[in-house]
Amino acid sequence: MKASSRKVPHRQLVLGLFFLIVNLMAGRLNAVQETRHIQQVLARRGELAQEKLGGVMADYTHSFQLFAQLLQQTLDAHPDPDVIWDDLKTLDRKLAAIEGDTFDGVYMVYQDRYLYSWDTPYSQYESTGYRPQDRPWYQDAVQGQGAIVFTPPYMSYANHYILSTISQLQPDQETVFAYDIKMGNIQQLVRELGSYDQEQLLVYDANGTIIGSTEEAYLGSTLTAGAAAAQTALQQAQAAMEALEEGTEAWQKAKEQAEAAEAFAQFRRQGEHGLQTLLDQPRKASLIKLGSRQVYGYLSPGEDYQILILVPLGSLLGATAQVWLLPFLVLELILVYGLSRIRKEWNTRELQQAYVELGQTQKRLEIALKAAQKAAAIDDLTGTMNFKSFRQNVMEQIQNMQETDAGILIMLDGDHFKTINDNYGHQVGDEVIKLAAQMIIGRIRTVDLASRLHGDEFAIFIANTQDYTVAQKIVGDINASLVSESARRHMPNITLSAGAVIVRRGSNYTQLAKVADAALYEAKSSHDGGFAHA
Repeated sequence: MKASSRKVPHRQLVLGLFFLIVNLMAGRLNAVQETRHIQQVLARRGELAQEKLGGVMADYTHSFQLFAQLLQQTLDAHPDPDVIWDDLKTLDRKLAAIEGDTFDGVYMVYQDRYLYSWDTPYSQYESTGYRPQDRPWYQDAVQGQGAIVFTPPYMSYANHYILSTISQLQPDQETVFAYDIKMGNIQQLVRELGSYDQEQLLVYDANGTIIGSTEEAYLGSTLTAGAAAAQTALQQAQAAMEALEEGTEAWQKAKEQAEAAEAFAQFRRQGEHGLQTLLDQPRKASLIKLGSRQVYGYLSPGEDYQILILVPLGSLLGATAQVWLLPFLVLELILVYGLSRIRKEWNTRELQQAYVELGQTQKRLEIALKAAQKAAAIDDLTGTMNFKSFRQNVMEQIQNMQETDAGILIMLDGDHFKTINDNYGHQVGDEVIKLAAQMIIGRIRTVDLASRLHGDEFAIFIANTQDYTVAQKIVGDINASLVSESARRHMPNITLSAGAVIVRRGSNYTQLAKVADAALYEAKSSHDGGFAHA
């Protein structure tokens, strides 16, 4: 008996060591694989962000080219500077109508005179010693020798946006065209690019000036200067505020600037060493400390602008769970099964203990598997439910209905989507599909369900109603928002035609889908976002 009792602990120790060693090796391999995957994910996101940023800057450049053409036509028709000065105000209104909020005023140096579109008398500029030839926009244009140049931007605390100047030296080597732009499209792009919970994106130029940020307070600060410089900027902003009379408009602007400087100084202090590591090692994903949080950072360098991506470790691991969680679960299942087979040879007491441990492990695996299954129920492109998950959820809704309950199943299909793919390519087509999904999610309640079935086909389940006018209004709102949002983003327009059917307790999902599809077929006859119901 003594010999036998000594063998049991010995066997347990051997098995425990084996289990530990295998898990450590697997954990190491998983960590290497996950790190490689994170590098690839962040590199792709950086490339995409640079590509989209290039599109925004190209739009700005195209706008300036339009302005330059209009202004040159004005010069050719009326070379007198006094006439041009009056015409600039008319041109100002034309450009504002074309460019909207992006545009912020035009000016030029022509025949050694400063001409501008504002109503401010020139005497006010003369009284301050203002010489356009001394301004950065003029000097940058001269140095550019005919190239379109962007003057380093700055934050306008009066209007809460980043302001820059585009200028160009004309062929006569004396005339300079210029106008101010609000770089709000970059801020909009930053908001659209965010994919992870609490993710931060910062876009900055060659001087380190932040021109786009998920944290608006960071706009206009200098990212590359370091924590000491950020603290100095904070002290200067606070001193400027204290020098003004409290409650005045100037004091309010200074107060906002001081608050923004304080937020950025805190951010720079929290990540002093880690952020510098990222700035010194572009194109390399690194895990750094940002205050009490661990975040993965990646710097995507560009020719003129850099993009810094910061994603909390937990958010990134949750989004990439399929890379490390499923292999780990399979290994755990194999180990648990093997150990359970071996322990069957042991005595009843040891076997019972093994069952307890197995049950605990199984519970953890079930929780982890449920999390993995939930991730597998999401459509990769749009983030909505996929077809399988949507059908299962609708069937559960039907099973839980009372006799008096009802809902509406809506099938939607894009109109002329093939034309978008043919004319613009599948990448633009995917962006249009993602936009359609965003508009659908934004127009339904949290109790409702939405899914991308496949291609440009979607489905919606509206709970607690049997009124088709409710469904028709939702579809109408989706199409209206698609039209306005696609125009704002300079994307090809798409509408969604829809067919609807009422859902009651005991309904069959397959039959419901057929009826809704038949109504959709009728609605698509017009190919303009039509709606029909059973």
